[in-house]
Amino acid sequence: MNRKSLIVITGIIFVSIILLLFILKDLIVKMIDDNKVVLEVNSDQITKREYKIRFNTLKENAIQFSSRTDILDQVFNGKTYRELLKDELFRILIEELLCLQEARRKNIYLTRQEEDEIRKYIEELKRDMEMRNYFNQYLRKIGSDENHFYRDLQKTRIINKLYKYVTERITLSDSEVIKYYNANKSQFRKIKVMDIFLKVENAQEDAKKRKVANEIISELKRGEDFEKLVKKYSEVESLDGKKGIIDYFRKGEKEAQYGSVFEEEVFKLAVGQISNVVKTVNGYHIVKVIDEKYMPFDEVKGEIQTKLIKQKKDEVFKSYIESLKKMSKISIYKDRVKDL
Repeated sequence: MNRKSLIVITGIIFVSIILLLFILKDLIVKMIDDNKVVLEVNSDQITKREYKIRFNTLKENAIQFSSRTDILDQVFNGKTYRELLKDELFRILIEELLCLQEARRKNIYLTRQEEDEIRKYIEELKRDMEMRNYFNQYLRKIGSDENHFYRDLQKTRIINKLYKYVTERITLSDSEVIKYYNANKSQFRKIKVMDIFLKVENAQEDAKKRKVANEIISELKRGEDFEKLVKKYSEVESLDGKKGIIDYFRKGEKEAQYGSVFEEEVFKLAVGQISNVVKTVNGYHIVKVIDEKYMPFDEVKGEIQTKLIKQKKDEVFKSYIESLKKMSKISIYKDRVKDL
């Protein structure tokens, strides 16, 4: 090979390298940015990529839960919801790292069986074609992958084992359970109501049904019998065949069917009282409480025990984590996630 050919080949290689670097520039910049450390807790670090995956998860959950694509830009107590999520995520990650560090110190790891259970869970997610597609789309959306998802499940189970280790000696006395029952009897109240329901199936019906609801309120103020108006107007039969009767239910039991607004309004009423017009996703309600009763202690004892023991354990574990924070070196680099 003569000198001229060598120069030409060298030039071609050099130009190719320059072009390749130009093409890969954005990828290289992204890789450098993703590997920036945004959080240090003692000897452990969280990179921007890890933070971004978790932030995207919280963001998607917030959008789905609120049904608002603009939720992150809403302002609460002087901060956008986006900033509040970022602050909350730093807290979560700090506590996770502290728990994982403590688990290592105490030789708390997953058994082979527990590892297999995680793999089996992921395989179950992917078994159905539709579910597998949704799973993969979701991982891509938050910038994650199956290996990262697997490691997150590992961490969660290890932290759960640490929680169990720290709180396993927490006990609850019968007197604590009885005291709670006596102080919170309203939680165990059940009411029976008579409901005038006007169904709204589309926007065109809304104004018409609202007008009818207001007319019913006027009739009630003139002294008209509630049961008579139920028979005349209500558009639903109860399960027992008595029109408008909703049998004894406890707060929370009808939320899925009627919505939280319905329950908030009707549980404010004493026996014999009638609500104002209550708007729900299905239409309009006017409700009268016709009876109430309180669940006996023996019926709810187990529920109270479960609730109180969890509260006590959560408080102990929270104090445990706070003590770890005080003994740790924690560095947060908020400026490195300001573009998220």
